[in-house]
Amino acid sequence: MNRCTTPHTTHLRLRRATRASLAALALALGGISALPSLAQTATFAPFQGPVRAFPPQALRGDLVVTSTSQATIDGQSVGLAPAFKLYNPRNTTIRPNTVLGQKLTVNYVIEKTSGRVHAAWILNSEEAALKRDRADNGFWSGLFK
Repeated sequence: MNRCTTPHTTHLRLRRATRASLAALALALGGISALPSLAQTATFAPFQGPVRAFPPQALRGDLVVTSTSQATIDGQSVGLAPAFKLYNPRNTTIRPNTVLGQKLTVNYVIEKTSGRVHAAWILNSEEAALKRDRADNGFWSGLFK
């Protein structure tokens, strides 16, 4: 009596399944290799033109960074959030310590929970010419005093 046929056939089925899954993986990876060429042809430009799109809750003010965790906006002292981002006019982030003591016209966003400045965008001349609410007038004045 020879009963070795069952493990042998199970082993063959396992081999076939492994080959099939490897073939499917190779086809999938072959399809992925075409993705970088698609990504290179797509245009993802967040800044096209003289004016960037800012969040609707962003306010206008004159920012002076006094330290890496403190700043003043329109003469009032405010804290900078731990994840504070400062964007230059080309919309790339810069470190706050590179502009210590400089008066910058910015649009900024305040965190609701902590009251600290979360993000600020240094404005170019075209953006600064557009009208925007300041924290000391309109609806926003009651929220931050």
